[in-house]
Amino acid sequence: MADVVSVHTASGLIHTGKGTLQAVSITTTAATGTNTATFYDNTAGSGTKIFEASLVTSGPIVIFFPDALAPRFATGLYISVGLTISATVWTRQI
Repeated sequence: MADVVSVHTASGLIHTGKGTLQAVSITTTAATGTNTATFYDNTAGSGTKIFEASLVTSGPIVIFFPDALAPRFATGLYISVGLTISATVWTRQI
């Protein structure tokens, strides 16, 4: 089992294989509009969404998931982010 922290300002693959999303901190530099960060159980930005957060202000959104409620992924974890999103992601590979 490995715990990983990573920062994402562009869409991309976080992990391949099984794991859990432990926490996220999401901010945006946009003063208006909606910016979204979407997490997929996949190795690409498609398939099963396991978590999605939208910001309408400069944020931040900070969420720590308790183990029983942590979103799980089996294939991999991919993040798709809006143009002005910065996301810090805590995960656990199993």
